[in-house]
Amino acid sequence: MIRDRRRQSRRKTRLRPAKLLTEGGQFLCDCAVVERSDRGARIRAFAPVQVMIPEMLFLFDEVESYKHRSRIVWSKGPELGLAFVSLAEFVEDGERHRIAGRFYAVSE
Repeated sequence: MIRDRRRQSRRKTRLRPAKLLTEGGQFLCDCAVVERSDRGARIRAFAPVQVMIPEMLFLFDEVESYKHRSRIVWSKGPELGLAFVSLAEFVEDGERHRIAGRFYAVSE
């Protein structure tokens, strides 16, 4: 039997559209949030994550326009487990448009 070590339960999000950003705010790749809690998230990246994703990054939630400074705590193929290391920051319109750029994102 596998023991769940999470401190809080996660909620399914119906593949909520998001983006991974460097700590400097540069676009890394599109992703989808599969599950989320107040302390972290499970995401599915739409890029080869083994090569290009740093351990510390930002998860930008396209629906709510918030970004979470995050640390990768596990990975399995295209899926990553992220732990939020700070409170969510609201992303203003100008920065949101810069992040979105020319890249495609899944919408709900």
